[in-house]
Amino acid sequence: MVETRSERIDQWSDHVAELCHEGEFVVHRADLEDATLVVTNQRVLAFTPDAAEPKFRHADRPDVGTVSVETDTPLRRLCLGAVAAVVGVGLLELTRAGSFATAVPTVDLEGSRTMPGATQLTRVVEAALGALETALVVLEGGLLLLGIVALVAASVFVTSVLRSRSKRLVVRVSGGTDIEVPIGDAAIDAGAVEDLERAIRPGSTALEANGDGEESGATGAAVDAEESG
Repeated sequence: MVETRSERIDQWSDHVAELCHEGEFVVHRADLEDATLVVTNQRVLAFTPDAAEPKFRHADRPDVGTVSVETDTPLRRLCLGAVAAVVGVGLLELTRAGSFATAVPTVDLEGSRTMPGATQLTRVVEAALGALETALVVLEGGLLLLGIVALVAASVFVTSVLRSRSKRLVVRVSGGTDIEVPIGDAAIDAGAVEDLERAIRPGSTALEANGDGEESGATGAAVDAEESG
């Protein structure tokens, strides 16, 4: 069965020892929701099977700087939401300021009724003014409706932004591209970031504990060899 690139990376994250150089060993491992970070006595390795390439990154520990959590916000949707909100509020304020129908001028035609053809002229003028007033009322209603739609669209954009905000763990690498992996709230609350930070720092507790374990294992192996000999 042909394996995908993601599947191979996922498998390699379970066989980190095979990637270690001579004298290199694992001191800390952080299994996140969509990534795995491994700290050895020499490097920091990152496996992200479901992310875009590169799916595997590594950096020497002396080149690693800070470890932090950053939040990604979709700026495009946020800007669209802000624009929609401004347009909606502006249109509602415009329609609330006064009735558009009051802008129709009042024409006194009483003095012209004695003129020849005045009746037809009066009817035409009154019909035109009535049509203008109706058009302004329709325009006012349309702007009001458009303002409401704009506010609804703004709320939709803002809601989608709040729901789509994602957090990522950023490992700063001096002289290279930073290592960025997705991280969830559960891992943050469990102290995964702090544990990783401590493991990367020189003389970390995890490294010392691993070193002690290796020394103990070597001593035990030597004793067993002597006893068997």
